[in-house]
Amino acid sequence: MLAVVTDNAKNIVNSIPLISSTNEKQIFNIKCAAHTLQLAVNHVLKIESISDIIKQCNKVVGHFKHSTLAVQSLEKRQEQIGLSKTTLLQSCKTRWNSVYLMLERLYLNRCAIFNVLTDKNITNRSLAEKLEIKETEWTLIDSLIKVLKPIHMTTIVLCTEKHSPISMIRPIIKKIIEKHLLHSDDEDTVIQSFKKTIVLELERRFFLDLSPTEQILPEQIASFLDPRYKDLEHEALSTREEIRSRVKEILSMSDTINLNDKTLNNLGDQQKCHSNALEYIYGTEFNDDDDLTKQFENYIAEPQLRFTLDPKEWWKTRFSKYPVIGDLAKKYLTIPTTS
Repeated sequence: MLAVVTDNAKNIVNSIPLISSTNEKQIFNIKCAAHTLQLAVNHVLKIESISDIIKQCNKVVGHFKHSTLAVQSLEKRQEQIGLSKTTLLQSCKTRWNSVYLMLERLYLNRCAIFNVLTDKNITNRSLAEKLEIKETEWTLIDSLIKVLKPIHMTTIVLCTEKHSPISMIRPIIKKIIEKHLLHSDDEDTVIQSFKKTIVLELERRFFLDLSPTEQILPEQIASFLDPRYKDLEHEALSTREEIRSRVKEILSMSDTINLNDKTLNNLGDQQKCHSNALEYIYGTEFNDDDDLTKQFENYIAEPQLRFTLDPKEWWKTRFSKYPVIGDLAKKYLTIPTTS
């Protein structure tokens, strides 16, 4: 066993070193990326102005959840303005994505909601005033939806069971920071605060600014072994060489080489005889170190795979070309991003 993927609960996190102490090999504790992302977002949603608007939105949704007349009226208004008949969604504290989904559904139906709340035959005046969402608040909701969407999409990607190894974590988090969370002077101060805080939280919780002299993470090794991220463009220049050196060090360890030897031994007597005969004819001795160096250099020279393609399929067709590196890739690329 190489790693255990857990949530961020202290008792669980602290238990992994205890398991490692009973084994000869170190067991890595990989914190669930989706849960870590949730903690980062939940921290930002506590910003007072954002927290207030979320509470107000929950009140509106709660009203429609508990009033059959309001729901029926909402459906009529949706039909009149050409919207699909959809129910409003309530947010849940343990699922930050539910906040995004609630805001998105509310904003989509804002005209229908306004029509219901301003209809005196359906909603009395005092209740309508309590549930009113002002135009400036709708503007803020729209902005929040835009900054939360890339994080929501990231959660979907990380929670995909078949194609989400830990190699994806750092490249994707880095990408949403650079592409979707950049500061802009034209934005509302609340959104500026949101972006600044969420970026700091993501960098801290995912160790994005970790110095290579401190530690090379399993996620970084996995990224190098993933043909979609092997060039390590998401890492600092000084860190890239440290990661490559660490991988080469692991590959040189006797356990990995022995594992490769076992793979070679399973090829059959006929193939071994053929190889031995060729080595005799050419008068050269097989050197594990030379072979590993060539594999490593050739792997680095390979063109990086497009991010939408499957790394497992890539390795399936190239395992015979890079058997030593492939064995290590099997270990790291089978570690999932989420628990």
